[in-house]
Formats: sequence, structure tokens, C-alpha cells
Amino acid sequence: MLAALLLRSEHVVPVERLVAILWGESPPPTAVAQIQKCVSQLRGEFGPELIVRSGNGYRLQLGEHRFDLLTFDQAVADARAALAEDRRLDALEAYCAGLAQWRGEPLADGTDELIRTESPALEERRIGVLMERIETELALGRHGELVSELKALVGEQPLRERLRGQLMLALYRCGRVADALAVYQAGRTLLAEELGLEPGGELQRLHEAILVGGPGLDLPRKAPDEAPERVWSPIVPVVPAQLPPSIADFTGRTDHVGRIRETLTTGDKESLALVALSGKGGVGKSTLAVQAARRVAAQFPDGQLYIRLRTADTRPLDPLVALKRFLRALGVGEEGIPDDLEECSELFRSRTASSRMLILLDDAVSEAQVRPLLPGSPGCVVLITSRPRLTGLESATHLDLDVFNAEESGALIERIAGRHRVAGDEATTAEIARLCGYLPLAVRIAAARLAQHSQGGITRFARRLADERRRLDVLVSGDLEVRATLATGYRELGPREREAFCLLGLIDAPDFASWLLAPLLRITIDEAEDLIEELVSTQLLDVVGCDVAGQTRYRYHNLVRLYAKERADAEYSQAQCREALARVLDGWLTLSTTAAQRITGERSQEWPAAPRGTTERYDAFDRSDVDYIVEDPYLWFEAERPALASAVAMACANGFGRIAWELADSTTGFLELRHLYDDWEAGHRLALAAADADGDTLGVGVMSLRLANLRCIRKDPEAGLELVDRAAALFEDLGIGALRSECLVIRAGALRALGRLGPALTEATRATELAQESPSRLAQALAARELGTIRYEQGRWEPASAAFEDAVRLGRLAGNRREEALALRHWAVVLRHRGELQEAREKAETALAAFHELGDRPYEAFSGLTLGLCLLELRDPAARRFIEEGHAVLRDMNLEFGMGELFYVLASLELADGHLDRAVDRLAQSIRLLGAEPVHHVLLSAVELLCRALDAEDRAAGQVLRLELTELAACIGTPAPAHRIDSILALVARRVTGRNPVVTLSRVPVLQPLH
Repeated sequence: MLAALLLRSEHVVPVERLVAILWGESPPPTAVAQIQKCVSQLRGEFGPELIVRSGNGYRLQLGEHRFDLLTFDQAVADARAALAEDRRLDALEAYCAGLAQWRGEPLADGTDELIRTESPALEERRIGVLMERIETELALGRHGELVSELKALVGEQPLRERLRGQLMLALYRCGRVADALAVYQAGRTLLAEELGLEPGGELQRLHEAILVGGPGLDLPRKAPDEAPERVWSPIVPVVPAQLPPSIADFTGRTDHVGRIRETLTTGDKESLALVALSGKGGVGKSTLAVQAARRVAAQFPDGQLYIRLRTADTRPLDPLVALKRFLRALGVGEEGIPDDLEECSELFRSRTASSRMLILLDDAVSEAQVRPLLPGSPGCVVLITSRPRLTGLESATHLDLDVFNAEESGALIERIAGRHRVAGDEATTAEIARLCGYLPLAVRIAAARLAQHSQGGITRFARRLADERRRLDVLVSGDLEVRATLATGYRELGPREREAFCLLGLIDAPDFASWLLAPLLRITIDEAEDLIEELVSTQLLDVVGCDVAGQTRYRYHNLVRLYAKERADAEYSQAQCREALARVLDGWLTLSTTAAQRITGERSQEWPAAPRGTTERYDAFDRSDVDYIVEDPYLWFEAERPALASAVAMACANGFGRIAWELADSTTGFLELRHLYDDWEAGHRLALAAADADGDTLGVGVMSLRLANLRCIRKDPEAGLELVDRAAALFEDLGIGALRSECLVIRAGALRALGRLGPALTEATRATELAQESPSRLAQALAARELGTIRYEQGRWEPASAAFEDAVRLGRLAGNRREEALALRHWAVVLRHRGELQEAREKAETALAAFHELGDRPYEAFSGLTLGLCLLELRDPAARRFIEEGHAVLRDMNLEFGMGELFYVLASLELADGHLDRAVDRLAQSIRLLGAEPVHHVLLSAVELLCRALDAEDRAAGQVLRLELTELAACIGTPAPAHRIDSILALVARRVTGRNPVVTLSRVPVLQPLH
């Protein structure tokens, strides 16, 4: 066990590894306990600080202690350093001292598992250093003394070409040319028989040199002032140290540094440790790689190699050029370096075969460029940086590097610019980081620019950076430039990919799906997906994730998008860019309109064709494509909603007013279904302004109509009336009957909300008549439902029931499931009031199921409340579940409507449970909210229920409330008298709590106002 810890000194050895070393594949049940006992014994013998527990393993901390392998490594390092200074005798002495540490077989007393896994690597290290010692002696002219030793070594290791070459050279220098040639021929025969191979290029060149008596084979004889003659030597051992310097202001990336260090230093010792670090240009891959490499460099005594795999003009570097540079760094003479890539790679692997070396390959382009540069020794480690993810590299640990977070960006700005420049203006510093997109290169440049400003210049700099048109111009400092970094990736794209990259820069959306590229480039969606994936692989486009509709969504980093737009403006005319944007907006409109029709059924009106001179609509998709993309229209709208809002804004900003309002209108049904009123307001107001600016009468009318409906939902009927009157006047001029009917429905609803039931009934009746003249079933359904609602509020139960029944039928015919469900729920309320409880229950259950399937949570909750009241009267214990579920939904959603009705239903449940005090409190809340609206039957029902609740403890109070109820009933349909509501609430406040009797419920309706 001590040997296992020594071999990994200063590194954690997992307990599982120690168990495997001691017992192989059959450890005893007490293995872990025995490990702990061994550790205790070792601590007792050598001191408690020698072995420390770390995670799931143990680490040996040598401190001042030494052992033979460590002494060997130090001696080899001394020898190589002496060679680098041309002190060959000192080097030979150090080599001999190091090799003297080897006595017998390594790990001879170890377990079978320890010997099997560790001995081969140790033997490789010994042989490698032995060959370096022989090389040094050959250079000192001791060839005669080496022949016997080399013959024995070649006999033991007949396939090692370096040893065979050293023997050939020693024999040649001893004048034994024939023997040298015979050694080569024996080796060639052995390789052919054993492996089916020819000798390597290095040995063949030595053979040819011996045949012709090449002058470089002899030791030089020169005058003291004569330049030294090049002597043939396969390798002059050196220890390269090529890592670039670390930067002093390195910030963040702690987890990544730790992961790289762990992989490079504690990986599988039987295979090459390889870390591939990928990320977009400017994300800090090279800086991180150098930082991590320097932190582990000391653990690789044979040196560190570094190369940037791009030329000065950013073209990919030929791997042969890279290999030759590596071989020169490793001491291989120019005449010993092959011109063939494969031979060069073989020589590189041979040279590093017994080495512990770190190799950093920076800014790699592809797997094909990297593979020839990989060593074969498991003692070496390789760290690669690249923009694309090099997924083809076998056994690599892949790390993806993203931009900084806000905290890391702020810290870097402070370190570079100086705390005194940013102190007290943290908000502006954070804004600068955000404008840089937290891209480390951009943040570094911005901080460097800030450092040049006088104190107080941070606000001016942030203002300059905020201008998108000049942002890339600002992000330049010395030879650091964001634009140049992005240009490197752009130049590597093919023509089609470049076109996609540029034109996608025109799309100002938070994210998008791959189908968007189809209309943009006039290609199929399959071709679009291929191009998108190519942009992703080059790190020019980011993958956001998978949306609820199952689409992968993408987006540009904000600086990448600015560069893409810059290239689009440079390489395409304004007309071409405008046409491309129009095609994309048409694509959005096609899909959104299709999804809307699948949700709401038939439209109340097909829009007349756009005026002549308007750009023709581009049909980007086959019907099968549309079916595939909007397979689930609800999920598609949910996923696409932010992008659709951006599309409306883009259409407005670029003069596509017709597309803007049609696109906004197509989203109305979904936004209403999901009660997304802020989104509805913002998009439709933008589109209304665009239509107004274009003089588009139809667009102004449609947007005014939709906003009028929204104003009524948001309890602003006066504004609703103003908007709907404007729309109605426009539709009158256009002669569009179905839309005029919709205007009358909205107008009736607004009047009803203002307590003017008489005029509201007149408008609803006119709407019904006008709708019947049009082919639109939806317009007829809307009119019928509004008519039913007014009749309900008038207490006209029979005509209300008939109207709702008609609305259900018409909604079903129109294919509008939500309209059908709304009418069903209202019908259930009326049926419950009429005492038809079973039928009311069935209608409420059907409405509840429909709203649940549609995902309309508020109306699902209201339907559950209606069903709960029905079940309460039917003495069904399931009532509680539906009421409590409805309450939970409405409480969490914090809606702008319906809370008065909710408290009334909750009070009914409390009374059914015998909780008088809680019921009275709920009723007071209900009356306070409902009293702010025109008097209708829910308010009367709440007051009546309060009367009957108080009868049980204070008949006098109940009698007073009944008088108030009579007065309120006379005001039905008009604004509630404030003094009546105040009187009722004051009476509740004065009541004295008594016993909590169970109160029998009357059939009291609950109907949430129509929105």
C-alpha cells in the first residue's frame, strides 16, 4: 500500500484503487476497514502528517522525505538541464546517478495487481533515460566502451529502433562498418517477420549514411576557432518549456481549472489523458488553458510543448509544420526530421514514448489537424482548445466554455480598470458587462478602454457602448478586437453558411427554431436544420435548449448578432435584406395563423386581400411542414410567444404594418386563453400604431376591436367603448358584417359592466341579428353568449338558458372549443338556479374538462367552483375538492377579476362545514369586492346568504340585512349604492360571534362576469 501511495505522491489515491491493488478482483468484506488500519499503522511509523484523507481516498504528503523514484526524477531533470547548457560530463554524471537508483526489478515485493499496472510504465521510464545516457556518451566519443552494453540491450529489446541505431553508430565509429550494416539487416528481418513492417525513417537514414560514409557520422575534429560541424545524432535531449506566460488578472473559471487539473493529473495511467476545451471566439479558452497548464506543469519533468494551430492570418496550420516545430524543440536535428506527415508523427511518438510531458494545442480547427500531434505515451497529457467541439477525438474529456456571469465580468473590469474608476458606480459597470454580453474578450477590452479614461468617464463610455451601430468599433484595444475574432470564424464558413449567418443577423428575436431559416433563404426545413447545425458547430450560433413544443431553439450572442448584421449590410443590398425579413415575417404569420385557427376554429372574418402594390406573401412551407411544426398549436404558441412579440415589433419597425397587425391578431386567441394581458396590450398597441401610420383602415379597426375587448376584461369599460366605437365606424365603412357584430357584442359587454343593462340588451339583440346575416358561426356564438349573460343579470332565467344553449351549439359548429366551454359553464349556472341540479352538474363537468384540456386555468377554476356549488346542494362530498382546487388556482394566479365570486363560494363551503365565523368573514370580503361593480345576482346571493347565516344568532341583524337586500335588488344592473354596501359591512363588523350552526343552503347562483 505504501508503494501505491508513493507512486502517486501528492495526489489522491481512491480507496477503490487501494483495495484493487491489495486484493485484486476478490477483496474481503472488510477491505475498507483494513485499508484504514494500514493507514493508521503507517501514520504511527512515519508521522500523522504523512498520509492525509482527501475525499474518497488518501494522499501522501512527502514534505522533506525522499524515495528512489523521486531521486531518479530529480537526477534526470538535472541531466537534461546540464545538456541544455552543453555540460555533457555533468549530464552524464547525473544520468548515472539517477540510473543507480534502479536495483533489481521495480516493485518486486508488490502485489500482482500493482506490478501489472505500474511496472511497465516504470520500465519504460528507465529504458528511456538509459537511451539518453547512451546518447550523451556517444556525443562524448565513448563509442568503444558502449558496444558490449548496447549489444546486450539490443538482445533484450530487439524491437527498439533507437537502441539499434545507437549500436550501429557505435560500431561504425569503431570502424566496424560491416557489423553495423549487419545489425541493421537483422533488425529489418526481425521487424518484417514479427510485425510486417519496415524500419522507421530515422533508422533507414542512418543505414543510408553508413552505406555512403556520410561525414556527419563521425565525431568532429576542428580547430578551436572553427564553427562546430553538425554530428549525426538521432536526438539531443532537451527539456522544452514553451507555455506562454500566465496573465496576472486571470479571473473566475475556478471549476474549469479544477476539472482540467484533475483530468490531467489523476487520469487513467494506461492511456493518454486528453482534455478538449471548446467555445466561441473570445470566450477565453486559450487564457484558461495556459492558466491550467501552468498549474500542473511541475508534474511533467520532461517539459511542456505549446503551439497555436493557426497562422498569423488565422488560416489552419499544417500539422506537418507543427510536428517539425515540436521535433526541433525536442532536440531533433534538421536533417533528422522527415518531410512526410506520417513519418514525422511516428518520430514524435517515439521521442515522447518514455516521457512525462504536457502538450498544449491551442486554437485547433479539426480532429484531422490534431491527431498527428498526439503522443503515444500514457505519461504525456494533452490540452486542446478549439472553437468547434472536437467530438471525433477518442477518449477525450470535453469541456464547453461559456461566457462569464455578471459577477465574474464585474470582477475583471475592476481588476483591469482599477477599483477607483468603478467604485460607487456599480450599476454602470454592470451595464457595461451586459452590453459586452459577458464575453471575456469584450469585457477585457472594455476594461482596458476604461483604464484609459479619467475618473468619471465610465458613464460616457457606457453611453458609447450602448449604441449598437458603433459597439464593435468601440470594442478595440491595441491588437485586441472583438470584430477580428468573430471574422476568423466567419471566413471559415462556406458560401451558403455565410448567407445564413448574415441574414439571421436581421432577426431581432430572443431565440428562434431552425425552421425560420427556410423562408429566410428560400430552402426546405431539412436544409435549414443542416445549415443551423453547421453554424452551431462553428460556435457562431448558440443552442438555447429544447422548448415545450419539442423544437430546439437557437440564438446569437448579442455581439455575434451585431457582427452578422454588419456583414449582412455589407454584402447584401437594402432591398435584399428587406425581402429576406419579409419572407421570415410571412413564415411566422403562416404558422401563427394556422395555429390560431386550430385553437379557435373558424375566424369571424377572413381579411380582404392587401391593397395592390403590397409585397406578395411568400409561402415558405409545404402543408406537411406546417402540420409538423404546429402539430400541437398550444405548445407551439407557448414556445414561440416571445419570438412572435419580437416579430410584431420587427414588422412595425421595418414598415410591414399589414403583417404586424395580422400577426398580432393571430395571437389574440392564445393570449386570451392564457390570460397574458400585458403581452396582448403591448403587441396590439404597437400594431395599431403601425396600421394608423400606414392609413390601413382595416388594421386600425381590427386592432381597436381587440384592444376594446381587452379593456373590458381589465375593468375599464369606458376605454373599451371608445375603442369599439372607433372600430365600428371603420367596419361600417368597409361593410364587414361579422366584425360589426363583434363590435356590438363588445359594446354590449361594456355597457353591461357600467350597469346599463337596457342599452346593453339593445346592442346584444342588434349583434345577434347582424351575426345571423353573416356566415360566421363564431360571431353568432359570441352574440348569443352576451345576450344570455345580460338576461341572467336581469334575472330572466328562461331566456338566459335558451341563449346559452344556442351559444353552446354555435360554438361547437364554429369549432371553437373555448367559446363552447364558456357558454356551457354559464348555462350550468342558470340551470343550477332553476333547480335542474343534475343537468347543471353535467354541463359544469363538461366545461371543466374542456378548460382543463385547453390549459385555461382560471376558467377551469371557475368551472370547478360552479361544479362545487352544484355538488354541495346535492350533498356530494366531492364538492370540497373542486372548490379547494379552484381556490388554489385563483389565489396563485392573482387575477384582476372573479375574486368576489370566489369568496362567495368559499363562504358556502364554510357554512356547509358549520364554520359560521369564517363564512361571515368570506361573505364580507365578497360583498366588498362585488359592491364596486353594478348590482348583479352574485352580490344579491352573497347578501342573502349572509342574512340566512346571521339569522341563526341574531334575527334582528338578519332583518336589517333583508331590508338592505330589498333595496339592492331594486338597483339591479346599475352601480351599487355605496351607502348600502357600507351599511352591510358595518353590520358585519358589529356582530357578536355566537355559536356556529350549520346553515342549509338555498339555490344561490354564482356567475363570474363575462370577459
